[in-house]
Amino acid sequence: MTDLCHEIERHIEAGSHDVSGSLGIQSMPDGYALMLNSDQSHYYWLRWDGVESVIHWDKWACFRWAKVDAENA
Repeated sequence: MTDLCHEIERHIEAGSHDVSGSLGIQSMPDGYALMLNSDQSHYYWLRWDGVESVIHWDKWACFRWAKVDAENA
């Protein structure tokens, strides 16, 4: 998990925000974070190894994509 923390820090330094806690009772799969881009208009998921998804305006779409990606890993 320290790799994910490092990746999150790197993205925060570039202006993004970690919004993984905004999913209510749901949580991102282990090794994934939900990020909000620097202009706060789109979400993306970030994986522990630095891979990130495409951006989307709907955080729930990114959440579902992360779940599918985690299942296929």
